[in-house]
Amino acid sequence: MSSSSVLETVRDDSLFGLEEAVRAIQRHDALERSGEAYVVAATCHRRLALCALLVDARPDRFSAHLCHSAHARLHFLELVARGHGAEPRFLCATQEFSFIDALAAGQPDLAMGIARLAACRHDPAFEYEDDFLLHHFLHHFLLTVRGANSADLPALLERWDAALEGGSDTYLDACRALLHQQADAFDKALQATVDARLVRFQKLRRDSGPNDELRKTEGALFMNGLAMLRLAELRGMDTRREYPTLPALARVPIGRPAPPQSAWMTPGLMD
Repeated sequence: MSSSSVLETVRDDSLFGLEEAVRAIQRHDALERSGEAYVVAATCHRRLALCALLVDARPDRFSAHLCHSAHARLHFLELVARGHGAEPRFLCATQEFSFIDALAAGQPDLAMGIARLAACRHDPAFEYEDDFLLHHFLHHFLLTVRGANSADLPALLERWDAALEGGSDTYLDACRALLHQQADAFDKALQATVDARLVRFQKLRRDSGPNDELRKTEGALFMNGLAMLRLAELRGMDTRREYPTLPALARVPIGRPAPPQSAWMTPGLMD
């Protein structure tokens, strides 16, 4: 199946999933009470964002759907902070892909709202510690760069290194370079991460289902990389304009107005 056909299917499925999630939220049913409906809504908006860029070459719609993803997540986290119930698996720091989306959309203040409410502890039942530490570091790095945090970032990196038990992680190398404002080291680590991802997606078993969709969405556009480039930009570091799976078209400038906070709930009015 061609990439365009796969992505059109992803778009249709995401619109349907979003509509179902919104209905669950409006009914306050079991999916809403567990928090799953909010995670589904954010996920669908991310997938719609990927389709907007990869199919239509529309960075405006790409940015808008990423903002919708972030607003959905922030709304959920604010509900939880006020006492709304949620299953623990939906509150893990590694579930904060909408933080990444907000950064990629050029909305650091929105990303900060998510970072402030994100989980601060690793949940071993649902996530690996090194994965948690990647997200935890990025949250606190943004807050620190924006003058809203005093976390011990070097200690987080030391903990991450210890969690690897002698292994290596190009994400850790990139985060070290961000912390120390080393543009060349950051470029090298980001390129190594891109290369490793390309190999991993190439090894996915080819099918006409989930693997193909994953390869042609997340595999084609490196969202974590876009977020890390944004953090480098906020840190005042020079970077290349493009890397493989990080096209210039996806580099949304900071300052573009975000859509209304509640717009993520009205999928029929978005495009």
